[in-house]
Amino acid sequence: MFSTRLRNLEEEMGADFGVFAGWSMPMSYGSYLDEHMAVRSSAAFFDLSHMGRLMVTGKKEEFEYLVAKAIGSTEAGKMVGPTAFLTDKGTFVDDVMIYVLGESSWLVVTNAVNREKVASWIKRNSGLEVEDLTMEYAMVAVQGRRVWEFTDKVEIEPLSFKKGIKYMGIETFLLSRSGWTGEDGVEIWARPEEMELLLRKLRTNGIKPAGLIARDSLRQEMGFVLYGEDIDETVNPLEARYWVFSLEKEFLGRNALVQALRTGVTKIRVGLKLKKGERVIPRRDSKIMVEDQEIGVVTSSTYSPYLTRVIGMGYVKSSHLFLGYSSKVEVRGRRIEAKLTDFPLV
Repeated sequence: MFSTRLRNLEEEMGADFGVFAGWSMPMSYGSYLDEHMAVRSSAAFFDLSHMGRLMVTGKKEEFEYLVAKAIGSTEAGKMVGPTAFLTDKGTFVDDVMIYVLGESSWLVVTNAVNREKVASWIKRNSGLEVEDLTMEYAMVAVQGRRVWEFTDKVEIEPLSFKKGIKYMGIETFLLSRSGWTGEDGVEIWARPEEMELLLRKLRTNGIKPAGLIARDSLRQEMGFVLYGEDIDETVNPLEARYWVFSLEKEFLGRNALVQALRTGVTKIRVGLKLKKGERVIPRRDSKIMVEDQEIGVVTSSTYSPYLTRVIGMGYVKSSHLFLGYSSKVEVRGRRIEAKLTDFPLV
């Protein structure tokens, strides 16, 4: 079991801890509903130190072949993503963000559950060098609709980053204009002791700490997928409607995707909205029904504080992609009305 290097401070701030992807992480600080709405209405910060962070160095053409989206002429200081590493069958090894450091070096942020798998996969499929920086730095996201009213405004374009700069007077390893909540903000890598100073400043400025439960409900409102729930090595980007590839270049898994484009796919990812007032949250693998036919399964579901209703996502047969239709989701013997809808859900 891994533990965040910020744990002592998070305990002091009142975090409730739980296990996610082999890490003991803050799940909430009392009310995930309040934390969720803080992001949608003002700002909050999340500890993301569980996410894998790999330094990859070597020949650009080898790295380019592994990444599904074109890196090409992307300048140092820019991010490529979200993109993915794919199997030769075109399915997800992982969805990742790439930070371009130069012609022969990149930082890769992986899902926590895939850190070791991705490092091994890169080495197995190339001559690239991989250094795992995950335990060396803490990583925090500061996100929110009014984030710049509470923090220093950063002079960085979206999906860009700077290394070795100060933020709020604190030394960082890397600062990027990015996030995974649908709101503006930054993601920061810093030494744990520096990050602790930063979090205390953010707290003093009125920014709430938030846990992984709120992060999960925020990403579901936006229709963002989670590896292990909504995508894995049985799903390809066409089925997930996750446009993380560039067919104009060669990459591992491209041939399988081109073939799938020619033949079509049998399942498609879709959003779900339950009626307001319905409080039952479907479990993963709950059946999606139309009339008496099972047309798919739920992969993620949660209560949306912003929409004040239960939402989710799942896969339905491509022959039954009836967007706007009120299907049923089967939960513990009950069939609950759920509208099939597109993303984002907010």
